[in-house]
Amino acid sequence: MTQAKTICPYCGVGCGVTATVDAGTLSAVEGDREHPANYGRLCVKGSALHETLGNQGRLTHPRIDGVEVSWDNALSTTAERLNTLRAEHGNHSVAAYLSGQLLTEDYYVANKLFKGFLGTPHLDTNSRLCMASAVAGYKRAFGADAVPCNYEDLEEAELVVLVGSNLAWNHPVLYQRIKVAKERNPLMRLVVIDPA
Repeated sequence: MTQAKTICPYCGVGCGVTATVDAGTLSAVEGDREHPANYGRLCVKGSALHETLGNQGRLTHPRIDGVEVSWDNALSTTAERLNTLRAEHGNHSVAAYLSGQLLTEDYYVANKLFKGFLGTPHLDTNSRLCMASAVAGYKRAFGADAVPCNYEDLEEAELVVLVGSNLAWNHPVLYQRIKVAKERNPLMRLVVIDPA
């Protein structure tokens, strides 16, 4: 049994996690008390990483129409079906919607495949769409898609403006930090702008 410090893969807060690995399987997690994003706190998703990141109930081999097939068969069938679709309806008939949990390298490969090789512009990700309101606000206010502060700044601020964000549901650890800061400083004002 070994322990490793890592980062929670869910929302963008970047909570530190101490993961316990036993016989190659993630067996337990706890918040990293020294990590500056969460100081040991974890939300429900982060607390259950060891229950959700296993292989149980997941596909481990490719399937076509519900039947398990070889990788070669799956790849050739996928290629044939994509080529047929593109021949009948054009490259724009192909689209992909990716997870927000991929690594930069994964996004690069997906973009090369769909935009470069298959020739479709229809590729999007949850990571872009779920933050669309916040990104629009950042770009208009600050000129860049970047969070303009660190978490300690939020705790010390007298005015916190949240644009298109429901921290309590989407970033609960950061929400708890701001809630504690507001209790410490009752003069802190929170302004929530939801453009939806």
